[in-house]
Amino acid sequence: MIKNDRQLKITKQRLNELKEGLERIGKKYSSNKKKCEFLSKGYLLHIEQLRNEITEYEKMKKSPLPKVLRAHDLDEISRQLVRLRLARGLTQAELAARIGCKQADVSRLEREDYQGYTIGQLKKIAANLDAEIEIDLIPV
Repeated sequence: MIKNDRQLKITKQRLNELKEGLERIGKKYSSNKKKCEFLSKGYLLHIEQLRNEITEYEKMKKSPLPKVLRAHDLDEISRQLVRLRLARGLTQAELAARIGCKQADVSRLEREDYQGYTIGQLKKIAANLDAEIEIDLIPV
């Protein structure tokens, strides 16, 4: 998941590198269609993944979010925090300044594998982003 403009730039560069690599494979193995298809498969999957990530990031930055963000498991909290921060047009450093911590702390809270949230942290983030966060951890 892309979380800031720097990561977006790096992802776009990587996408261009993959496209160039795919083009080189096409030229080098143009006479052997099966080998070309085999070698291209990984490139195509990675290109699709990066395009999806870029699209998701750009959509998060542009689309307004509801006042209440809902998370149904701990893994979803980080994704919702990123969406909320981006929708408000803030960087991690700006959010950190608002809630009185370091940018690295916000980065940690936004990691997909992080699960050490406290209610106090989430309340402080929600208050500073003018939002409510609803967490439903009851299994369906």
